[in-house]
This record gives sequence, structure tokens and C-alpha cells, in this order.
Amino acid sequence: MNDFFRFDTDEERRALLIRARKVALSAIRKYDVEWDNIQFIQLSGDTITYKIETSTDNNYLLRIHSDRLSREEIRSELLLLQALNKSKDLKVPEGMANCDSIYVLDIETETGYRRPYITMMRWDRG
Repeated sequence: MNDFFRFDTDEERRALLIRARKVALSAIRKYDVEWDNIQFIQLSGDTITYKIETSTDNNYLLRIHSDRLSREEIRSELLLLQALNKSKDLKVPEGMANCDSIYVLDIETETGYRRPYITMMRWDRG
């Protein structure tokens, strides 16, 4: 099984971003979000991040995670952000569950690649 996140060369990076966009578009359908635009933000060693724009007062981040972290480690990050959001002094993106109440999804990708984990986070524009 090939590593979804392999991008040692420019060609591999381009192929990864094509795979990632397909995964992001597939993943966004699993959430109750009426989105207008999806915009690539960044590729790091651990995540590929997209901004999901809507016509509402919320924006979203969709993150595709490498296999460097387990599902449990990613979920614990989401729990920490949820706890931080209870403070009146802090406003951080907060993980959200999909339509099946799952916070850390795994999504099918091209044959031969490991399924990446996906998270969606919400934050207010204002």
C-alpha cells in the first residue's frame, strides 16, 4: 500500500495535490455544510488544509492528515480545541462531527493508497 502523503519530487507533489482535492471533495459531502468554494491553503508534512467558504457566518477548515498521527491522537487534538473554546478569552477553530456524528473520518482514495484521516473545523468569521 502506497503512502498517500508521499511527495519527494515535484511530480509526486502535484500527484498528491490532485489526489487530495478528490478526497476533500468526497469528504465535504459527508458533512452538513452548504459550501460555495473550496480553496487549497497549504501542504505540510502532516496535513493538507483547505478553506471551505460558505455564505453563512462560518468558515471551515478541512484537513487531510498524514498517517504520522493515529485517529486517537487527532481526536485528542479536537477535544483540546473544544476545551479551549469554553474560555471566553480564546476563540479557536473547533472540530465538528459529520452527518454520522464522526469527528475523524477515513475516506477512500485511489486504489493502492492508504486511506487518509479527515477532520473538519469550524470558526466564526466575525
